[in-house]
Amino acid sequence: MEEFEKELKLGFLDEAEQAVSDTEQCFLALETNPEDEENLNKIFRLAHNLKGSSKAVGFDEFGAFTHEFESFILKVKNGELKTTPQVINLLLRANDHIGLFISELKSNLDARLDSKTLIHELTYFSETSEEVSTEVSEEASEEVSVESSEENSNIENESSDEEKLIVEELISSEDLNSNDESVAVVALDAVMSNVTPILKVLPEIQESPPVSNVLPTKSNSKPASQGATDESIRVALSKVELLINFVGEMVILQSVMKEQVHQINSELLKKTVLQLGKVGKEIQDLSMSLRMMPVKPTFQKMIRIVRDTAQQLNKDVTLHLEGEETELDKTVLEKINDPLVHLIRNSVDHGIESSDVRVSRGKSAKGNVTLRAFHQSGKLVLEVKDDGGGIDPNYLKKKAIEKGILSSTANLTDREALNLIFAPGFSTKEKVTDVSGRGVGMDVVRSNIQELSGEIQMESELEKGSLFRITLPLTLAIVEAMVVTYSREKFVIPLNHVYETLKPNPNMIETKSGLGDVLMLRGENMPLVRLGDFFGIKNNTPQHEMIAMVIKSGKQPFAILVDDILGQYQVVIKQLGRDLSDIKGVSGSTILGDGRPALIIEPQDLLKRKITNNYSPVQPVKGDIKIGGIAS
Repeated sequence: MEEFEKELKLGFLDEAEQAVSDTEQCFLALETNPEDEENLNKIFRLAHNLKGSSKAVGFDEFGAFTHEFESFILKVKNGELKTTPQVINLLLRANDHIGLFISELKSNLDARLDSKTLIHELTYFSETSEEVSTEVSEEASEEVSVESSEENSNIENESSDEEKLIVEELISSEDLNSNDESVAVVALDAVMSNVTPILKVLPEIQESPPVSNVLPTKSNSKPASQGATDESIRVALSKVELLINFVGEMVILQSVMKEQVHQINSELLKKTVLQLGKVGKEIQDLSMSLRMMPVKPTFQKMIRIVRDTAQQLNKDVTLHLEGEETELDKTVLEKINDPLVHLIRNSVDHGIESSDVRVSRGKSAKGNVTLRAFHQSGKLVLEVKDDGGGIDPNYLKKKAIEKGILSSTANLTDREALNLIFAPGFSTKEKVTDVSGRGVGMDVVRSNIQELSGEIQMESELEKGSLFRITLPLTLAIVEAMVVTYSREKFVIPLNHVYETLKPNPNMIETKSGLGDVLMLRGENMPLVRLGDFFGIKNNTPQHEMIAMVIKSGKQPFAILVDDILGQYQVVIKQLGRDLSDIKGVSGSTILGDGRPALIIEPQDLLKRKITNNYSPVQPVKGDIKIGGIAS
């Protein structure tokens, strides 16, 4: 196989993969709104393009199956078949089969897949049966196999005769002569998309009569597609990552120049460095955006998960999506898919009650699950919420004791009891089903989220529902931050955590509180802590002579005392070495403009350590520090 042909096939498979995803969403929308003509036209166009393009690049078996797929869709489009759940089920199964075919072909361009059974179902489907009419004999199945093989044989002959392929494609498209203008436009668009690549290599055929003559003309007719689209190119992710790494190095060098320029008496140099910083910021934002992707494709996959799980459990459940355009780093987005799937399935299985139970509780028979994404304090928040029965903390304690996970003498609060569901081997299911009950999953969910430097929290109310909240960093590369000092040591605090800074007067500080020192700010009382207390750094400076940084990025606002604020900078986040990676309250490290390393503080984690009294001072970083295993 020539390299050009290989690239052509791989390019088709990439586009086909996206088409399969789009088609699935169209089928799910069709079940909700079967009268949507625009959606039906889109489904037919996608299927027709899959069939024609697959044949054009030489995937004959793939083309044979998509031909039957397209024929079945045409029956739905023409009203010969109603959009019953059974029809949608078959359409989704066929679409899944195409997705599997694409996956196999990506691994092996000569791969083959047995499609006979599914082709038989598509051909002889009857509305009186869920799948295939019982009146169809085995001979019919053999007939399908013969027809398919004959079609494959014809396709092989057409590879040898390009002009014949064009003629047959035009003749076989019955919709070209349809009285329905929208149908004819869609058919013409599909035919031309398959014919145009061949016309480019066959100039002698281009003098043929224009195919547009078969299109009915009306004064208000519109082309199939309008408006210019943004062009795109396919770039390897490794190149994007390399670009971001170099941008990070550039930011560090720019910080060094900004630090040193004050020692040189040159206004031109100062202006140049300032302008370089602005340009560098634009390049940084642009390079970071290359890795950012909307959560919409991941969210839309959950519609199918909810549908299939609800059908399996004989429940009526609707999934609501919010914040689909919210963007997240590609690598983080890929790794969050499995935890979301597990949470969604749990909401349908454990959370949503059966219809009769819901009605008896004064609820609607249809259950609701909401998947929401939004940005908060420079992080991404994902929420999975259901209006089900909620979780009883006492029941969780009882089950945990029965399974030996919890001691019978343990005294847990309700909030602590809810966290038992994250314990390995814990499940509230009485018996194992295909959906859940094996006692694995929620502990893995929490582990996967923690590996992404995120956290998961749970809230629940009996007969009202449950909420799982996942908090994730948007990216792990570059952030805007404040560089502060404490007893000559430098620390970095991400800017998105800082609400305001001030120099408190003695009247604003209460030192005799049972909860420790408190800052009283405009009628609001908040904990007041010295930054050095978490790192074993002593400082005798009076509190009213220090600077208070008010943190409001979490539920509990508080203030951190530092000696001075050196300024606002862009810092490149570097992962800590293994010895320091488990320190709570420290999210990473960076190299400052003077070439020395500094820890990046995670303020909310510091507060949690203080509240739980479960922290020991961390020694300040001096000299060399291992960043990602490399001494800097």
